Amino acid sequence: MGSMKRTLDAAERPVVMLDMVLATRENTKNLGYFVDDTVENPGLGIPFYKTVIEGANYSEATWKDQACVRTSQINWRDDHSVSWLERHMEMTQGFVVIGKNPGLFVLGEPTHDREDLDEKQRAMPDPKRVKAYIIPAGAGLILKLGTWHDFPVSTGPPVSAFIINTEEVVEALATMPAPAPMNHGDCFKLRLADHWDFTLKFPDPRPFVQKHGLVPNPVAYPLMGVDGYGQNMKREEVKPTWAGGAKVFVVPVVNVEVFTPGCGGPGIQPHLQSVPEVANKGWRDYGNRRGLQRLSALFSRLNIPATAVVNSEAAKVDYVAKALASSGWDLGAHGLNNSSGNAKMTRAEEEAHFKQCLDDLEGSLSTRPSTW
Repeated sequence: MGSMKRTLDAAERPVVMLDMVLATRENTKNLGYFVDDTVENPGLGIPFYKTVIEGANYSEATWKDQACVRTSQINWRDDHSVSWLERHMEMTQGFVVIGKNPGLFVLGEPTHDREDLDEKQRAMPDPKRVKAYIIPAGAGLILKLGTWHDFPVSTGPPVSAFIINTEEVVEALATMPAPAPMNHGDCFKLRLADHWDFTLKFPDPRPFVQKHGLVPNPVAYPLMGVDGYGQNMKREEVKPTWAGGAKVFVVPVVNVEVFTPGCGGPGIQPHLQSVPEVANKGWRDYGNRRGLQRLSALFSRLNIPATAVVNSEAAKVDYVAKALASSGWDLGAHGLNNSSGNAKMTRAEEEAHFKQCLDDLEGSLSTRPSTW
């Protein structure tokens, strides 16, 4: 898979998803020299600094004739494709993640000195040895000669990096009139689509960094990405002739909900401070006792179909179950109640939660919802 000739259009190529791992000293040892708060090679004695543990120089690190030291801020991108990989054979580029947010680095082990590869393969990255590494804030990596890499990627919030390379490489990159393969200025850069019949991608890093506690606040997700809602889901658009060619569609959805006593609901506003709080009290009490029945009668009289999305605990209330059974509406599941939520559950807990909701709704309404 590492050196196939490109024969397919971009949309036809299969996707190979990279493994995503948290970078450590151990799992990056074939790629470079991990930098964190551990002092490497301690014991360098400088008599002026009595309270300092000094580490010796990284003996394998080199920046040729002139190091170029700079900083960079990387913002979020929706496209998770890996289009380019490059390597340097005369300097050991260094990246240190600064600030509060981690960075994503697509890195591949060097191939130039592998005896199990032929000459052509040694001029290419090995996709089986390329991964997406998450480097926490305050850590970094000095790349070995020949390590394949792309520029750092945001894991959601902006990430800042302290970068050490050479003036030769920076000048070679900056003077390119447009993105294109390179083999000059100690920068050997490949456009992967020219060599492989598949597209390399990394997973969305935001769930990973949140799970590992690497970001100080929850990472915001855009409502719509380039593929719309649901990454990797296939969308089926409404056919033009649907509903007699009408231009505007209205789909009534009735929320049938209950809340844990003492827990505020979506209608809470700063000025709603009475006890009991009228807006949510009406939602929970009058809405289910009388509003539900009035809406059912209204839609029936107007011959308008509707869907009710139902908390399973609400369906256990006798007058709610009777109103739903006589409404003729489609029924959808809407969780156990509107207070407990589904956040921070394991997959097993989520599956148990969904099963309980669906089982309870089937028991109360004698039908199992097919929507959520």
